Amino acid sequence: MKKIKILSVILLSLLFVLFAMGSGEDTSTEQDQGSGVVATEDADNTSLGDYKVEILDSRMAKDYSGNDVIIIKYSFTNNSDSPTAFYTAFEDNAYQNDIGLNDAILVEDSAEYSADNQTKDIKTGATLEVEVAYELNDTTSDVVVEVTEFLGFDDTVITKTFKIAES
Repeated sequence: MKKIKILSVILLSLLFVLFAMGSGEDTSTEQDQGSGVVATEDADNTSLGDYKVEILDSRMAKDYSGNDVIIIKYSFTNNSDSPTAFYTAFEDNAYQNDIGLNDAILVEDSAEYSADNQTKDIKTGATLEVEVAYELNDTTSDVVVEVTEFLGFDDTVITKTFKIAES
């Protein structure tokens, strides 16, 4: 019984060490996104578990109350064995000054925005463009978008920063 306890402690210690290790690399590229937004991203890794996600670009819009909104466009590829939707595969968050942004509700179609693709299941090997709108806290601070695997054990975070240009 004592040997089992010792082996369990050693195994748990090894697992902890493996989970704590990270690459620490930061490779960034800058791209002009048009419409007053410039983006910086970690372009080396876009795989999260059985899925691939790319943070493509953004555009500005207004929500139903006239508040400023940023719409982020993602490319989602399902490499798992079963149909999956973006919103069940990933957890996506946007931040300004390290404060989370709320999802925005756009009623008017002036921004040609559709949240429908967030909930569509796609089969193995399929790719779908998905848009998510976030209500901005202000119109001058950078927006940092982060995507992680939902309920995954991988600590990989796909990030992209959008610089909101002052007009």
